[in-house]
Amino acid sequence: MKMLPVAMKALLGSGALLLVLGLIIWVADAHQLVGVHIAFGVVLVLSLWTICAIAARSGVAAGTVAFAAGWGVVIVVLGLSQEESVPGDLHWTIQVLHVAISMGAIWWGKRLAKMIGSRRALSIASQASLTPSAPR
Repeated sequence: MKMLPVAMKALLGSGALLLVLGLIIWVADAHQLVGVHIAFGVVLVLSLWTICAIAARSGVAAGTVAFAAGWGVVIVVLGLSQEESVPGDLHWTIQVLHVAISMGAIWWGKRLAKMIGSRRALSIASQASLTPSAPR
C-alpha cells in the first residue's frame, strides 16, 4: 500500500475534524472535548511529518521539507501553549492564529504531495527516455 494517500487522508480527515471540534470548543465552551482535539492534532502533525519524510525520500528540496516539518513543530508548541498565551479579552487572537497555523499544515501537506507527484512523474519520464526502444 502506498503511504502518501494514507497520510493525505489522515491529514485532511483530522484537519476537518479539528476545525469542527475547535469551533465547538470555542463557541459552545465545550472544554471536555479538548483531549479529543489534542489527539486529532497529534494525528494532523504526524501525518504532516509522514508526508515530509516521503517528500524527502522523493527528492523534494531539503529546505522545503524542513520548513514544512518545522511548521508541524510550531503547531505543537502553539497548540499546547495557547491557554497560557494572551489570556483575557484578547485570547481570541491566539485562537485565530492557532486555526490559521493549523490550516497551514493542510496547505503544506497538499503542496508537498503535489511536489512528490511532480518528482515521480519526472522520474518516470526520464526512465522512459533511457529505456531502449524495441527493434522494429
